[in-house]
Amino acid sequence: MEEKIMRQRFYKHKYFYNMLIKFLLPVLLSITVVGGVGTAVGYSYLKTELDQTNQKLLQSTLYSTELMLSELDSLMLAFDINPGIINKCYHVLNTESLGYQEHQDLTTIETFINAPVNARQYIDSIYIYYPNPYNRFIRSNNRGGMLGIGIDEGWLESYQVHKDKDKTWSERRRLGTTGRDLITVYQMMDYDGVIILNLDARYMKELLDSAKVFSNQSVFICSQNGDVLLQTGPVSLEEAHGKDSVVYSMDSERYQWSYQSAIPKIEFYRLPLLIVRYTFVCILLVTFLGILLAYAATRLSYRNFETLQELMEAAREGKDIHEYEVKESSDYFAYITRQMIQNFIEQDFLRVQLSERKYKLRATELLAMQSQMNPHFLYNTLETVNWKIMEQTGKRTAANDMLEDLSEILVYSLDEREQATLEQEIHVTECYIKILKERYGELFLVEWSYEEEVLAIPVVKFVLQPLLENAVNHGIREKEGGTGRIRIKIFVKGEKLHIHVVDNGAGIEKEKLTRLRKGLEEGRLGDSHIGIFNTNKRLQLAYGESCQMKITSRKGEGTVVMLVIPMSRNEVETAKNDTFSLN
Repeated sequence: MEEKIMRQRFYKHKYFYNMLIKFLLPVLLSITVVGGVGTAVGYSYLKTELDQTNQKLLQSTLYSTELMLSELDSLMLAFDINPGIINKCYHVLNTESLGYQEHQDLTTIETFINAPVNARQYIDSIYIYYPNPYNRFIRSNNRGGMLGIGIDEGWLESYQVHKDKDKTWSERRRLGTTGRDLITVYQMMDYDGVIILNLDARYMKELLDSAKVFSNQSVFICSQNGDVLLQTGPVSLEEAHGKDSVVYSMDSERYQWSYQSAIPKIEFYRLPLLIVRYTFVCILLVTFLGILLAYAATRLSYRNFETLQELMEAAREGKDIHEYEVKESSDYFAYITRQMIQNFIEQDFLRVQLSERKYKLRATELLAMQSQMNPHFLYNTLETVNWKIMEQTGKRTAANDMLEDLSEILVYSLDEREQATLEQEIHVTECYIKILKERYGELFLVEWSYEEEVLAIPVVKFVLQPLLENAVNHGIREKEGGTGRIRIKIFVKGEKLHIHVVDNGAGIEKEKLTRLRKGLEEGRLGDSHIGIFNTNKRLQLAYGESCQMKITSRKGEGTVVMLVIPMSRNEVETAKNDTFSLN
């Protein structure tokens, strides 16, 4: 009997430990596999996310700085579409004593460069310089005056070094008179002129500081020759490229600037290692809990086994088995294990999601845009000046007419559409003619020749006005004696629109005419007739090589500028064929 009891105890213990191992082994195996894979995947995912976040930081920084540098492109475009500004700059800087007209020209130039400075907080100032014997340059917000080189000499040395070999370059410098830190960008123009954009280094540094992912992260902006233009962070560029930092870099194809981000390795790997550490602790806790649950499940199964054994013994001894309650065996262990693994994965996934959201929010802080001045403010100001003149004089004057004509030209230029009808183009040109007549009196007469059918044809804006301006400035004004005469003929021949501008002015010398024609063919800006070159360039871009500009001239007799613009089939049907000779 005692031997039988010992055998039963042996088998009970054996059953208990077998069930414990049976329950515990899958749990431990599952925790090990899931925990290891989860840790590796989480670590890799987080490191990848950090890489992407830093790349987005550099991309955002590149976008923001290129947005700032785009002001140079806007200024260059303003000079291209207003070629008279270049002549004004060159004339003003090379005139020893400025008269009324020169002061007016200076005011016009400052209007161009003051607008972006006043509208952009990050722009410190803008300079315009052409070589001149008086060592002067034009500066933004200088209230109608010019400055000598001695006011700010640093940029002149850089200009002398780079002007013959670089189209654009940049440098970091400190303005000696005020101590301001500047990032100066140079853009060469025609005639050895240069536009200088001075950016506020302090403002740009604040933007970089606000965008950093880590507090001890260093961000660098370098020029095309590798010089550091802007830096934020505790280490230098040389230290950043050491073995103790993780470095990301991105280059700008447009401005040849490079952007670099350096993060100390101890900081970069801190969060992933912290997650690994926490994950390991969680695995230990889950393992311990799994053992307890396995033991509990084993005890439950063991108790059910004991009950069944007691039932069998009772049945063998003939006792009433109804007094024994058989407990249902439930797979609590598997259920709880699944729940814990699921909770572990979900919590880890949520933690990564929160980290991703935090880094994306930080990376987007550089996307704050600067407000722009409403161009309609200028138009409304002209209207106010117009009414003030009438209020002061008590009647309508020539100044009112000039302001209204100028307002119409301004509204026309502010229209974002690239094309207008010939009717609109003729109207704006007539407004310009009225302004010129107020200035020059009866110096010239303008005759128009066209059929009504051509008025609906669309053309690139400001095609006629530069040609008329060229005829007045280079033809009529240089003519000695007599009233100038300008004839503008517009007609359609075949599938092409013809525009002829004929003047009886001073004409062009043969050698100069040859250079002018060669410049038009090669697309080079000449030393004069800037409006002609600009118009030809815009037409070539808009219509392609099939658009032609021809110039014929004879010294002392006059000049003819002929434009041939291709038209679409619809434009031809609208205009009808209209051919007449140029007499």
